[in-house]
Amino acid sequence: MAIFNSFLLGNVKKSVANLTMYGVKGVSIVRGKPLNVRNPRTDKQRVQRAKMALLVQLAKRFRPVFRISYPGIVGLKSGIHCFIQDNLGAVTVDDRFQATVDFKKLVCSSDGLKLPKVAVAYRQEDNQFVFTQTVQKRTFSCDTSDVVWVVAYEKVQKETEVYELNTREKGGVTAEELPEDWVAENCEFYAFARNETGTQVSRTSHFTLTGE
Repeated sequence: MAIFNSFLLGNVKKSVANLTMYGVKGVSIVRGKPLNVRNPRTDKQRVQRAKMALLVQLAKRFRPVFRISYPGIVGLKSGIHCFIQDNLGAVTVDDRFQATVDFKKLVCSSDGLKLPKVAVAYRQEDNQFVFTQTVQKRTFSCDTSDVVWVVAYEKVQKETEVYELNTREKGGVTAEELPEDWVAENCEFYAFARNETGTQVSRTSHFTLTGE
């Protein structure tokens, strides 16, 4: 940047090539800008964009979960923003900048309550998911009145269903019919607990289908 006095230019503001000229309080100023920007899309930027693009699409599929799994929104963040931030580590990008998600690492909640204990089987004759929930005792981070929720994601249909199970104190078995066009083997399952007032949740546990 240069400062000079010019009777001919006066207080004009204009750009010539890589120079921008303008006046401030009677002083003429010239500011230079680079003519060429090298490598505007670095590899690091392309990796980040690939991760974000995939997570934005996944967030749209998991959106029905967020009103339950992200009750304590921080500042102006939405559930979608929380989901994306929590799952950056679950996405890898190859040397062709193609992004892939590790569904075992995916989470849809991120608070401090104790993880629930849930297993799922597929009952073929009834076309049902059968969720078995283990009873849990009260601890500092685990209240017996906490309700356990399960999220099922069908990877081919790219659809999500949310199932409310029982309290930690009750546990037991819950059966749910498969949604239309779903294939049980294409599903990933996630469980978390939420307290009675709906203000706190647990982290997410991932679990897989077993036969019955």
